[in-house]
Amino acid sequence: MAGFTSSGGATAAGGSTSTGGVPATGGTSSTAGAAPGAGAAGAAGAPAAGGASGAVCHPKFASGVNVAWFKFASDIPGPQIPKFTELFKNVKAAGGSAVRWWFHTNGMFTPGYDGSGKAKPISSDNIADLKKILDAAHAEGVGVVISLWSFGMLDSGQTTDATVRANNKLLLENDTNRQAYIDNVLTPMVTALKGYPGLFAWEIFNEPEGMTSDNGGWTSNNCSGAAATCSTATVNLQKTVNWFTSAIHAADPAVLVTNGANNFSTLSPTHGKNLWSDSALTNAGSKANGTLDFYEVHYYNTYSGASANSPFLHPQSYWGLDKKVVIGEFWTDSTDGVAAADLYTNLYGNEYAGAWAWQYANVDGQPPADGAMTIWPAMQTPMNNLKSAHAADLTCP
Repeated sequence: MAGFTSSGGATAAGGSTSTGGVPATGGTSSTAGAAPGAGAAGAAGAPAAGGASGAVCHPKFASGVNVAWFKFASDIPGPQIPKFTELFKNVKAAGGSAVRWWFHTNGMFTPGYDGSGKAKPISSDNIADLKKILDAAHAEGVGVVISLWSFGMLDSGQTTDATVRANNKLLLENDTNRQAYIDNVLTPMVTALKGYPGLFAWEIFNEPEGMTSDNGGWTSNNCSGAAATCSTATVNLQKTVNWFTSAIHAADPAVLVTNGANNFSTLSPTHGKNLWSDSALTNAGSKANGTLDFYEVHYYNTYSGASANSPFLHPQSYWGLDKKVVIGEFWTDSTDGVAAADLYTNLYGNEYAGAWAWQYANVDGQPPADGAMTIWPAMQTPMNNLKSAHAADLTCP
């Protein structure tokens, strides 16, 4: 199992060439409520991720967690750096290299829209805040996966401002609005963070299937307005992923880009359909460089028949995919006959490229049926068990 490779034209640090709809439970509940530090020391005196080069580490297996936020949709402006630092220290000590963190999420705080519904230019303060988070990660020897948007951007329960929700929908459906976000926010942001230590990857969406009107979406189920205002056609999401990924690759050819699929039924061409394949994205958006560098998929055994989509019961090869796959959300609770303490080791043995448990800081509104704890330190023991068994594959030379 090789490391990660960017399709933007350069190999990611530590990598080598890769071999060629039901609501998820995680990812929906909110809790109330500078120059890069190149060469900074990592946890326990170890070199920071990527070593002397300052580049982030993309190891054979990317062990890690979802934070996924300390303040839902509003960690920026004003990120709580001491909390992020403690998070990064804990993840590194348990053998982790990646932390998945949500940025805009639902658009209630960033990016902001003008009177015509187009995204405003990203502020220098927002970029400085992003760098603070990445600096803190790099100092501890881990990288951040910046997840830009979530299905909640069309969910009236999460995006309670109807004007913001309408502008989010325009961003997904209107070429002019989509391009305005690229020109005013995405390209300047990616350019500012190009080659920045502490950046593991960009993620376009968390579970975009949830917003679909034609692929098992759920955001329209309890919409405060007309159902159509809380959903969109899959092709609009595919086009958005294609355009955003293309813009990221154009601004930073070496950086990795992914997308958080809800489950394997919308990712596997042999056991469902792959909504996020190279052909699906380029057919929708026509941009050849707008394809993903690795797949990310989520799994919760919380609905009838869920085990058919289980990464704990099937190896990566089972799904018929042409890219590496990270299991980007799952609870660290006994799952499909696998003990909680063995979940990370199981996913490693099934030849996935990484595992990021849900979630470090916040309790879900619908926790596991057995009442198991899912916040830190629930994932500490399974991460440490993987580290004890395969430490060399969790870091870079």
